[in-house]
Amino acid sequence: MSNTDMLTKADILKHLKTENLDVSVFKSVTSTNKILKEMAVKNAREGTVIVALSQTDGHGRYDRKFYSDFGGIYLSVLLRPKLLNFDATLLTSAVAVAVSNAIDEVAKRSTKIKWVNDILLDNKKVCGILCEGGFCGDDSFFVVGIGINACPTKNGLDDQIKDIATTLFNTYSTDILATLCARVIDNLFYEYNHLQNREFLTTYRQKSAVLGKEITVLSMGENIGTAIAVEIDDECRLLVEFENGEKKKLISDEISIKIAN
Repeated sequence: MSNTDMLTKADILKHLKTENLDVSVFKSVTSTNKILKEMAVKNAREGTVIVALSQTDGHGRYDRKFYSDFGGIYLSVLLRPKLLNFDATLLTSAVAVAVSNAIDEVAKRSTKIKWVNDILLDNKKVCGILCEGGFCGDDSFFVVGIGINACPTKNGLDDQIKDIATTLFNTYSTDILATLCARVIDNLFYEYNHLQNREFLTTYRQKSAVLGKEITVLSMGENIGTAIAVEIDDECRLLVEFENGEKKKLISDEISIKIAN
């Protein structure tokens, strides 16, 4: 990728509607989440956004490595909610809706959401989301990390994920990627500012890739049973029914799932 093709702050700001944000764009970083968490504890303000075109140390849940080569969009957003009972699970689910809607609008595609927050395109992962919390003095903060497989990479997808992941576009376009970044950020702040009325839930349920499906339920990577995904409640817990008839509400902090083939 030449410097003339590199996505810039100006490219994104040209399409961005949300005001009073502090946006920085880098060609490569270790991890946008890691850097923004370090900035957060040094009193970076809400609305600080870091965008990178690659990461050398990207990670997902349980500190799993997140493939982050050139061709992707990797961005993190700093939030400082004022509510004492702020619900990070609701935030994570709302961000999934924000990203899914942005992708559908810009790419003219139809994405689904795998509980809790993986974005699927044609049943393959095209985006991962990681929400991490922390404290700055007595105040809490959240860093929302979003990694989108936007364009094909030079060497293709990593062998470990090429059968379960896909890319959004066939070719690289700075303007399209800038538009996508802006729509993701705009949608994220809209959902964040309207989080308590839970208006995102209708779309979250409509876009679900798991409701009515047979799933494998995992706890810390260990298979604990096969179940049918029945319902998503107002707290974004997943109600499932196991083969023995037992029903249980799954909490995302404790559980992950796989959709049965």
